[in-house]
Order: sequence, then C-alpha cells, then structure tokens
Amino acid sequence: MIIEKLKRIIFDLLAAGSAWLIFFYYRKKTIEGISFEVTETLIIGILVVSVFWGTLYTLAGTYIEVRRVSRLNELQSTITQTLIGCLIIFFALIIDDIENYKNYKYYYQSLGVLMVSHFSLTFFMRYVVTSRMVHKIHNKEIGFRTILIGDPATIINTKKLLENMQRSEGNKIMGYINTQDDQDISSINLKNLGTLDELENIIITHKIEEAIITVNNSKLKNINSIINRLIYLDIITKITPNLADFFAGKVKMKSLYNMSLIEIQQIKMSFFETCLKRTIDIILSITAIILLSPIMLLMCIIIPLTSQGPIFYLQERIGHKGLFFNIIKFRSMKMNSEKNGPKLSSLSDKRITSIGKIMRKYRIDELPQFYNVLVGEMSLVGPRPERMFFAKQILQKAPHYKLVQKVKPGITSWGMVQYGYAENVDEMIKRLKYDIIYLENLSIISDIKVLIFTIFIILQGRGK
Repeated sequence: MIIEKLKRIIFDLLAAGSAWLIFFYYRKKTIEGISFEVTETLIIGILVVSVFWGTLYTLAGTYIEVRRVSRLNELQSTITQTLIGCLIIFFALIIDDIENYKNYKYYYQSLGVLMVSHFSLTFFMRYVVTSRMVHKIHNKEIGFRTILIGDPATIINTKKLLENMQRSEGNKIMGYINTQDDQDISSINLKNLGTLDELENIIITHKIEEAIITVNNSKLKNINSIINRLIYLDIITKITPNLADFFAGKVKMKSLYNMSLIEIQQIKMSFFETCLKRTIDIILSITAIILLSPIMLLMCIIIPLTSQGPIFYLQERIGHKGLFFNIIKFRSMKMNSEKNGPKLSSLSDKRITSIGKIMRKYRIDELPQFYNVLVGEMSLVGPRPERMFFAKQILQKAPHYKLVQKVKPGITSWGMVQYGYAENVDEMIKRLKYDIIYLENLSIISDIKVLIFTIFIILQGRGK
C-alpha cells in the first residue's frame, strides 16, 4: 500500500501546484493586466503552496488508510479540505497583496478561481485513483483479512451471503471462531482458527483487520465482552442485521449491496484531532507549570514542615495501551499509609495530613501531573488511571473497563467531573459509565467541556 499512498500524495501535490499555476495566470492576465511569465516567484509559490496542501492533507489523515475509500467520501473530504485550505491561503497570502488589486471584487474572484481550480483538479485525480481502488476491491484483488465469529448456522449463512455478492466489499475470510463448541461445522471450506479464549492471539497471528459477528439473537452470551475485546484491539467490528435491535443506538450502518452489516463505532479521534490534542496538552502543561510555579513552590516548603516524608509521591498506574507509568502527586498522606495493603481514600480518612485535606479540596496535589502530561504519559483530559490492584477487581465486574486504556489517562475526566472520587470498587464502576460516555463522544470539544467543568469545581473547592 506504500505505492498507493505515494500515488495519492503525488497526484494531490500535482493538483495543488497546477491550481496555483492557474490562479497565478488569472491574476497576471485579469487583475494586473500584464503578460504571464514563469518566474522565480511563481516556482517558489508552487513549492510553498504544495507543501502547505500536503501538510493539511496529512493532518486530516488523508493518507492513513488508502484502501477503505469511497467516491462519496472523497467528494465530501475534498470539499471540506478545499474550503479550509483556500481560506487559509486567502487570508495568509492574497488579502494583504492589496496594491495588485484594482477593486475588492477581485479578492473574491481570486478566491473563487483558486477554490474552483483546486477542487476540480484535486477531486478529478482522487476520483480516478479511488475508482481504481474500488474496482480492485470489488474484483477481490485487494481484501481485508476478516474473521467470522458466531454459531454454526449463522457462520455458514454469512459465508454464503458474502460469496454470492455480485461485487465484493473486500472481506477476505481467513477463518472462523465457533461460539458453540459442541457443534461441528468442519464441512464448510473454512478454517477453524480456535476458541474465543484465544481471540487476541488469533487476531495477532493471522493479522486480522475486521471481524463479523454472526450470532443469533437467542445466543447473545458474552456478545458485549467479545465486542469490547475487538474494539480494544482496533479491529473493525460488524454485526449481522439480526443483532441490530440489541445494539440500537450504539452503531452506525453500512450497506453491502444485498447484505447489510452494522459497524460498531470505534473509539478514536481523527489524526488531526489527535495531533491537536497533543499540541494543546503540551502548550497548556508548560503554561500551567509556569503560572502555577509559585503555588507548587509553596507546597514544596509547607509539605515537609507539616509532616514527615518526601514532598512528592510516585505511584505506579496503568496507562495507554496497558503500559505502566509513575504518576506524580504532592504527598497528601502520612508515611506508610498503605502498610496493610492498597486502600482507597475516603472523606474521613485519618491518613490524610492537614495540608493534604486542603490540597485535595482544590486538587493542588494533582499539579505535578502536568509533568506526566508534558512527557506524554498522560493527557489533560482522559479517564483517571488506576493501580493494577484495583483494575483487576474492576475488570472482574466490568470487563469493558479495559476500553479506557484505548486513550491516555488524564489529570481530569468526565467521570471525575460528574461523579468525583471513588471510595471503593463499586463506586469506581459507577464512575466508569461516565468515562465510557466520554470515550463514545471522543473529541476536542468534549475535552474543552471537561476542562471548563473542572475549573469550576476547583474554584468552588468541590474536590475531595
């Protein structure tokens, strides 16, 4: 697929450079009324503008997955990208060049010429490339490694439906997992890849990209658990129409000609939002460390004066993708407070120091975590990280807890805003539902909302 990516990049850059050439020609002939010549300025302009468009497309995630494309999506994305990009170029390069314009109407004509030429050339080239890719998928020249999960009857039925489709949607069936171990389906020409207990290993070994769950409504045992495990592994997960009612309101539809599959919503931000989120994390963390340094310096003086022990408290937590890291806090408890084993704090916890109560009320003890954010271990907003001791207990009662590891943990979260601190595992599970809501609505807008609510909570002293 490297060749396909390079092909798209080259065509996009050619379209961008050609559109700028058309714009430059229009400007010289119509606005300035002089002859058109290829100058050094023109060549530099084409190079600069092409780099700009290439950067914009990269940030938009245009080249991340070049196989899962459609002409309609290309139309929508090209319109959006053209509008945003041309407006940026207009305000950055064109609008200040006022001495070359005889009338303000030429501003808008110039913008129109740039937009129309850029969109037309870009979409034409993308349409050609996308059509070729779609043709390859329909003719089974390119496929997505897919596994069927379900009971024998529905696996056989789904396999037949996929095989009898007039045009393939690219599902290359690698095998199946039979959820009814007591029933044999070895008669079909399909490989039995193993059991549900081996799901993770099967996906890694066979490089599975998609999973189609074909279980009947009457056999929905552990269906949520299966889907959560697939989503955690970034597997595109689809279910057959008979499961639609069960997942009503939680899925988005995708039609496959004479067969409909329902795709489960993935937990992920766009590439652009991911980059933007990280940029915001870095900028706000540096700003917070600088602005709040007097308060942090004061804590460094007060903490050792009011209780014995170190200023900072480091504790191992589970982070993104299950990786461990040491979360940093100002110490708010007495030394050896967990000599009898891990224990969550409570409102009347005698282990908390006098200054610790004040720090927790205004969440000052969390300030050193801006360093965790700065080095990339945490984010400003995300589900709060837990210790393995408690995570294991949560997983036993709520297997979907593992989904919070799909994103970086945060200093604050929707769960903390809506529920607050938890004093036991049951309360952790109650808070978890708010974190799942956050994951289902993952976006920069959601992060901003959480940050605003957190600021109000801190100013009102409603921390614990």
